[in-house]
Amino acid sequence: MTMTASRRSHIAVVGAGFTGMVCALRLLRAGYRVSILEQRADIGGLSTSHDFGSFEWDRFYHCILTSDRALLDLLDELGLHDELRWTKTEVGLYSHGGFHKMTGAADLLRYRHLSLLSKMRLAIMSLYVTKIKKGLRLERVPLCEWTRRLFGRKVFEQIWEPLLRCKLGELRRYASAAFLWGTMVRLASTRQQGLGAQEQLGYVRGGYRMVFQRLQQSVAMWDGSTHLGVKIRRICAHEGDARAGAVRIDTGQGAQFFDGAVLTVPNSVVGRLLQTSDADYMKRLGEVMYLGMICVVVVLRRRLSPFYVTNVTDTIGFTGVIEMTNLIDPAVETNGRHLVYVPRYTTSSDPLFEKDDQGVWDQFWPELSAMYPDLKEAEIERWFVFRERNVQPVPTIGYSGIVPPVRTPVPNVYLANTAQIINNTLNNNAMTSIANQACCELMKDIPVERSLAASGLSPCVPSLVLAPMEVSHG
Repeated sequence: MTMTASRRSHIAVVGAGFTGMVCALRLLRAGYRVSILEQRADIGGLSTSHDFGSFEWDRFYHCILTSDRALLDLLDELGLHDELRWTKTEVGLYSHGGFHKMTGAADLLRYRHLSLLSKMRLAIMSLYVTKIKKGLRLERVPLCEWTRRLFGRKVFEQIWEPLLRCKLGELRRYASAAFLWGTMVRLASTRQQGLGAQEQLGYVRGGYRMVFQRLQQSVAMWDGSTHLGVKIRRICAHEGDARAGAVRIDTGQGAQFFDGAVLTVPNSVVGRLLQTSDADYMKRLGEVMYLGMICVVVVLRRRLSPFYVTNVTDTIGFTGVIEMTNLIDPAVETNGRHLVYVPRYTTSSDPLFEKDDQGVWDQFWPELSAMYPDLKEAEIERWFVFRERNVQPVPTIGYSGIVPPVRTPVPNVYLANTAQIINNTLNNNAMTSIANQACCELMKDIPVERSLAASGLSPCVPSLVLAPMEVSHG
């Protein structure tokens, strides 16, 4: 009997953020050989952690919902089930220069800036939205027009229009009603039932730093490799020597060859890297509008408010206030300090992106101190400014029709990124599902084992398929 020599198919995962690490783990467990290529000096992407001085926590705010099945399954897989903590949180609204508790229906009844009829309409229509089963038909309906018609002019002007302005900025006029539907359905899934309903939100002890530690350990255990500081210049089909692989990736360290690749980077980067003449695909990539985020993070010596999230309807320069230590335990996670995120969602062309940290703080602090007049600068231990230009894809009219598919025009190159979130806000549950789907599609096309005879490879070649890369640890 003749034995046919073979080698494992070698897959490149471009990007070591949350999506990239999940893709790598999925492919490794399926039997593929995987190399993760990351331009930055560390892994994590939008879910990376930061050293805040006396403690380490997530650079941007995250929470887990009880309905986040894909993410919860992943955490179980990583052995983190026992590290999950759940908290009943409070929601606040800053409106007409004051704070209002908005955790449940009883709080809405006490809100004095809407008539009883308007409050009833807000409550009934909010429930109605969460019961809509097929929200994709709402993709054809402009968001602001639909919200005004559904909730009425008073509620729209006092509640929804300011909230949508904070969340989507000027791009709200391009968004579809399916965005609000998807967001409300997801948030409703984490509430208990009844008049005193409260949000039940979760986190992993240690934050996403712990999640990435487990992901790294799992990738290493399955013999995956991670290469940091890799600058990729081009990705294209390789039509030369069949011994190398179907995909060529040009880096600052030369050409590398793989049997396939999964890209987890934003559309703008995908368009720059892919060498394709498919004009329709490139147009589709460019049609996705991204919101960026400038986030001021404040470390306080005391609690700021009782609310985890404070939504803002007054005209102000930031989206809201997220007091993370009203979700996580400050005694355990933040060395007794209180951690507050003050984000601003905005377009990538916002001049604020060009300001240095002090300039951003000088713009945020006066409004923050006006909102919390009892907050003294002496109570602020430290503050930080973080920026990302491509955070939240805007779900525009007919968004499903422009979402880039998993398979790219370059053979054996696949896409798994935030642009594939349909009608929802960015969250790691959605990204887990997107990573799983991309890997499933790749597995249909690329076998785990490749015959050396079929490819013209000699049994001694596999170790040379990827030339060693220098790993930068930052």
